[in-house]
Amino acid sequence: MRSMLHGECSVLLMRLALATFAFGVAAKPAKPHIIFHVIDDFGWDDPGFRNHQIHTPALDMFHQQGITLDQYYVQPSCSPSRATFMSGRMPLHTGINDWIPNKAYGLPLDETTLPQLLGSAGYKCHAVGKWHLGFFRTEYTPTFRGFESFYGFYEGSEDYFKHTKDGGFDLHREAQPRCGPGCTTLAWEDTDQYSTNLFADEALRIIDRHNTSEPLFLYQAWQGVHDPRQVPQHYVEPYVHRIPDLKRREFAGMVSAVDEGIGNITRKLQEKGMLADAVVIVTTDNGGPIVDCAGIGASNLPLRGGKCSLWEGGTRGTSLLFAPGYVERSFTWQGLMHGADWLPTLVEGVADERIWATKPLDGMNVWPQLIGNRSSPRQELYYGLADSQVGHHGPALREGPWKLIVGTGGGSGDHPHWWRNFSSSLGLSEDHRPRLFNVQEDPSERCEVSDQEERVRSMLSKIHGYQATAVPQRQGDPRCPPFAPLRSPQGPYLGPWCDDAQQEVVV
Repeated sequence: MRSMLHGECSVLLMRLALATFAFGVAAKPAKPHIIFHVIDDFGWDDPGFRNHQIHTPALDMFHQQGITLDQYYVQPSCSPSRATFMSGRMPLHTGINDWIPNKAYGLPLDETTLPQLLGSAGYKCHAVGKWHLGFFRTEYTPTFRGFESFYGFYEGSEDYFKHTKDGGFDLHREAQPRCGPGCTTLAWEDTDQYSTNLFADEALRIIDRHNTSEPLFLYQAWQGVHDPRQVPQHYVEPYVHRIPDLKRREFAGMVSAVDEGIGNITRKLQEKGMLADAVVIVTTDNGGPIVDCAGIGASNLPLRGGKCSLWEGGTRGTSLLFAPGYVERSFTWQGLMHGADWLPTLVEGVADERIWATKPLDGMNVWPQLIGNRSSPRQELYYGLADSQVGHHGPALREGPWKLIVGTGGGSGDHPHWWRNFSSSLGLSEDHRPRLFNVQEDPSERCEVSDQEERVRSMLSKIHGYQATAVPQRQGDPRCPPFAPLRSPQGPYLGPWCDDAQQEVVV
């Protein structure tokens, strides 16, 4: 299917906007369609409605007609956030505190997932794009975790055109539930095609084939805009005279490609008569990488730091909600929300179903407050730890407007000349000392107020309470052989290499 050019896409989205307003506030659908877009490594300053530098007509339309979440948080890197979206539980309790490399572990099998819950409520659940929640054994792959189909890649990143990673091909098509050996196919025919366009076209096919009398849950986990910085040149050309920096210019092209895909999917929902009964969510999985963790041109300004840090630039996420049947006019919601809240919000709030068979949730249903523009029931959140790959950067806690980091926070936001008013009376080392900020008044975290000892001590006590409930970080099954690509007549590929191993062991 042909991708739309920027101007053509903008005009159609304007027409779509007018058509959408004509719906008014419809009666609440019994089971609305849910489209859950995850943009990988998308920074706070990357959508056009904030930076006025990058063309994002689809996201701008969501911002102008929907809800923009201003105090929304995710984890500092990929897998922890995705595990949180799927389970409604924070990494503290899933053990997925870091991105998952090619190791013998994944989101634990005793976690009940969002598609399992929605599937039991009658939803047809499909996943497109990035998985990154484990694939060492078949039962960890998407169609064994509640999805009826999957088209995408297992690992954390890949070549956008060759679809290769770590010495193997990584683009899979699974056309039915529990699609294991003998069912999963490798999409060799899609070599040399840009993954952002492939994933958009797959979503269009899913919507085209969907029986509109049944509710749809589409988990659209884009590869863009993660490293490597790759994009067809025609997406970059509009920025040649607009953005001097080459990295930022190519990154802008990647953003435009994803936005175009989101616009095409929204237009297809409209054509099928599904948009009026849809809840469309856009979220990043972490802040944009600016230095650490493969910085490729993202920006989180005016927030401090980036991906793999616990500063606001690494954890405060861009998120939008577009729901014509629920939201009469746009607004920016100031309520506190965490990525763990999506599971109970979508299951209880949107689908109007009771949650069954889950472990204790860290998320809460914020749906009434979110669409009603009222204060959030969430008053605090535990940020957790940043990636162990780049050092000990936390933990951190937010309570009301206050944020306490215990640790360095993260390299890309770690500028000692910004620190002031530090009280050394707590006797902690520099690497583990508390840093207190009022992030509502000081979202750039430039003015440290750690001399408020009573507040620091109280928040430290809460952090210790969270830590007392933690499970170990998943390390893998020692009985599995080391990762190696599997072999096929067409060449090496990534796939479950440990299917003959026994049950996962946490070590």
